[in-house]
Amino acid sequence: MKSLKSRFELSILNIIIKMYSIKRAEHFAPEKIKSIQRLRLQKLLKHTLSNSEFYRSYYKSRGITINDIYDVHLKDLPIINKKIMMEHFDQFVCDKALKRFELENFIADAYTQGQKYKGLYEVIHTSGSSGTVGIFVYGPNDWATLKALTITRVAKPKISLFHKTKLAYIGLIHGHYAGISLTQDAPKLFFDFLPIDVNEKLEQVLLKLNDFQPESLSGYSSLIHMLAEEQLNGNLSINPKRVMCSANALTPGMHSVIKSAFGIDPINFYAASESIGMASPCDSHGTIHLFNDWHCFEFVDNDYNVVIPGSPGNLILTNLYNYTQPLIRYQMNDEIMLKTNRCECSWPFPEIEEIAGREEEFLWFERADGSRDNIHPSLMVEFMVPGLERFQIIQTGKNKLLMKAIIRDDIENVIPNIQNMMRAILNTKDFSETVRFDIEIVDEIKNDPVTGKFKLIIPYKV
Repeated sequence: MKSLKSRFELSILNIIIKMYSIKRAEHFAPEKIKSIQRLRLQKLLKHTLSNSEFYRSYYKSRGITINDIYDVHLKDLPIINKKIMMEHFDQFVCDKALKRFELENFIADAYTQGQKYKGLYEVIHTSGSSGTVGIFVYGPNDWATLKALTITRVAKPKISLFHKTKLAYIGLIHGHYAGISLTQDAPKLFFDFLPIDVNEKLEQVLLKLNDFQPESLSGYSSLIHMLAEEQLNGNLSINPKRVMCSANALTPGMHSVIKSAFGIDPINFYAASESIGMASPCDSHGTIHLFNDWHCFEFVDNDYNVVIPGSPGNLILTNLYNYTQPLIRYQMNDEIMLKTNRCECSWPFPEIEEIAGREEEFLWFERADGSRDNIHPSLMVEFMVPGLERFQIIQTGKNKLLMKAIIRDDIENVIPNIQNMMRAILNTKDFSETVRFDIEIVDEIKNDPVTGKFKLIIPYKV
């Protein structure tokens, strides 16, 4: 039974109230945004140290207690990462109703797709480019804040009681993934929604889009680019007023093709499972702005020294609206460069030059009839099986695939589950007869010796 508080937090009224507040902040001075950010950080720290056993112990071992939250600086707090979070998950979260084992089973159950855990919590999973499996939970009010943020600053629909914005999304749709979870939960009062799966046959995709005629088109950058090429080739005929790209890199070449096809600049929306609403371009100049009223963004080098604008740095993220699973000084795998000059638009938020670290390669295989097709990298980025701790995908031959896997426990059950999930992925493209899949159980997966970075997907090089 949902409480009155939960019912309100999940309501459209709560979202609309938050949208008004979020819109107002766009006209504040940068100094006021920083003041709001500081107050929200203090409030989050107070809540976290009162409710998370992990943070309380982790900070105490470094001499930081709840009495220090008004004096401590963000840089004085210890950095965490996905591995630390997942190893201590049950003590990490601020809600005792959340248990890692139960959440993993919830995610693995196909019948829970599109549902909230216990009817309240939005559960997102990913391995990301790090190969380490992560679970991210948003409580009702956290999720309402995120929806209000993305509707107000990214989707920007024309609000009308007499017309719903037609929104189409293309990506992974069968699972608890960030993109589909957010878009399918868009308020029905504002949106008419069409989901399209990444593995659906292209002819069907084009047929659906031509029939639906979306006003807003959202999805993985690589898939939006593919649709743009089909539009230029005359196979697709749609006229979206807003095109939103996320998940993987939007290159200048892809941007140019999308603009040529649809006549508008695509929006390079910066999102991750850790926060599905971190940054978006302004309408005035197309400069990507970081939403620092609801996040703290730090950029550091490999030795954790702060980098100056104009130099690339690794992102350390603090999510200021997730009170269910607080991420405070959480190390991301994205490399970002702050701009050296201010954008001339009215937004008070800081600007970034570019986002790196989000480009994974496609895996190409041959079918029994000799035709070739690919597996979209998102299927590997979002690969998750309970008990699978970390993995790497290596194409060892033209039609050979190897997964190096670190398994937490219960190997006898985890391995068949991995095989079944990979078989299902291969079946969608008719690769089951020709592609051989093997699993190698390892204790460690090393970074690339040349770049020093981890590669989730290593395609076959002839």
